This record gives sequence, structure tokens and C-alpha cells, in this order.
Amino acid sequence: MFEQVNEQIQKSLKPMSELASVNAKALEQLASQQNALFTGLLNDGVNFSQSLTEKQDVNAMVEAQKAYLEGVQEKIVAAAKETYDVISDAQEKAGEVLKVAAEEVQANVASK
Repeated sequence: MFEQVNEQIQKSLKPMSELASVNAKALEQLASQQNALFTGLLNDGVNFSQSLTEKQDVNAMVEAQKAYLEGVQEKIVAAAKETYDVISDAQEKAGEVLKVAAEEVQANVASK
């Protein structure tokens, strides 16, 4: 009797465990992406600052700033797209887990 109850509890908690796993994976990917973005932006900022010290002409400084800002924009847009992809993938996987869980519940109810 105790074994059956324990087995039923484990079965009922399986979807939650799978959801936690999906969320943990998504958070890990997002943290990695954010770390790479921050590191890249920091390095670009340092390189930009160093390049400004070498510029003698105002036009060259403006061009360097324009190139720097375009690079920043590209990195932020790419990071936003990657973040969207990770979140969409996690949402899709979570939906599949919940769908399977709902189907299992319906099957259990129908069989009783």
C-alpha cells in the first residue's frame, strides 16, 4: 500500500521535475548569454576608449564612435534574438510536458 502511494506521488511529481529541469537549463543558457554579452560590451568599450587616444582628427573620432555604437547595437540585437529563442524553446518544452501530464491525468481518470 505504501509503495503504491509512493509510486503515485513520484508519478505526479514527474512533470514538476521536468519543468524545473527545463527552467534550469533555460536559466543556465540565459546566464551564459548575458555573461558573454556583458564581456563583449566591456571589451568593446575598452577597445573604443583606447582607439580614441590614437585619433587626432574629430572626424576620425566620430567615425570610431559610429562604428562602436553600430557594434553595440548588433550585439544587443543578436543577444535579444538568442534570448527570445531560448525562452521560446523553454516555453515549447514546458507546454509539451504539461500536455503529456494532462493526457496522463485524463487517462487515469477515464480508467477508474
